[in-house]
Amino acid sequence: MAYFVTILTISALLYVLGDFFKNNFLRYTFKPLSTVIIILYTVFQYPEVSELYKYLIIAALIFSLAGDIFIMLPHDKFVQGIAAFFIAHMLFILAFVTDIGLSFNWIWLIPLLIYAIIFLKLILPKTGKLKIPVLVYTIVIVSFLWQAIGRNGIAMSDSSKYALFGAILFVASDSILAYTRFFKEYKISSFLIHSTYWAALFCLSLSV
Repeated sequence: MAYFVTILTISALLYVLGDFFKNNFLRYTFKPLSTVIIILYTVFQYPEVSELYKYLIIAALIFSLAGDIFIMLPHDKFVQGIAAFFIAHMLFILAFVTDIGLSFNWIWLIPLLIYAIIFLKLILPKTGKLKIPVLVYTIVIVSFLWQAIGRNGIAMSDSSKYALFGAILFVASDSILAYTRFFKEYKISSFLIHSTYWAALFCLSLSV
């Protein structure tokens, strides 16, 4: 694992440097490569949950890679990126329910809904024509985190813990991305978005 972590860290840092210095070669090379490294790590893992769980996680990571590519293209493909990540989250949710089924942890749903409502109240007025895609995506990512919390509450396994950490980091990354895109971008934004994003994907990979 140390080998993959080292390569991933180097690749991710090169992307962040490329983004900071507006170097398209570094950006277009190391953003998809970082996600590919995580996919390869997942492929070589022996599944502790099930083969189906592993394949669903790999499929979700592939759609995440597609989302990466759409969002980084010179011509803005933000809607296509959201669509790819929407499918990725649906696949993550399907993976979570393969061992315990759907979880209906209503206690945790309340704070998640409060967060989603506050988030949407801030973001939606700034989204223009993207209101519906952003709304739908918010619903699926909140559902993704809700199912990760519920699964961990029942399974209490290493897999469920890694998946929960991954889900939390994914929501954090997307929240920072949304703020950066629709409100204000800071010099440190790219580092925060991508460090939490690739940490999220790696945790989800470890949940296999």
